[in-house]
Amino acid sequence: MTFVVVLKFFHFLGLFLAGGLGVANSLLMKEHQLGQEAPSAATQKTMGKLARIGLVAMVLLWGTGFALAYRVYGGMNLGLAFNIKLLGATALLGVVVFMNFYPAAMAKKGQAPNPKLMKIMPMVARSALVLVLVGIAVTTTV
Repeated sequence: MTFVVVLKFFHFLGLFLAGGLGVANSLLMKEHQLGQEAPSAATQKTMGKLARIGLVAMVLLWGTGFALAYRVYGGMNLGLAFNIKLLGATALLGVVVFMNFYPAAMAKKGQAPNPKLMKIMPMVARSALVLVLVGIAVTTTV
């Protein structure tokens, strides 16, 4: 029982960090886009740090999530709603990994990131988050 409580604590910590940092970075980027100005070097550095901490938080969520599923339920076969949640979580992790590495790789090449991709990624992340939230709400209700 203690192990499950510890896992849940770190799972919720990861959820708190990933959610908060994702919202913070989105708000910062949106404000700079609306103001039609590039973030300062310090703001860019901070946004990069927030993104890396968010990635670590997502990995923490996945690790503790797998451990909780096996420890509490004996596996990952928890039904369609849980699979929908996993689909959303996988897409969200993909976006977070992409956003942690793609802009930096483009900066190293001296190129600007593809604006179409940079516009699509937040929409994909929000859609994936809806799948996660609906999936987990149904899974924990039924």
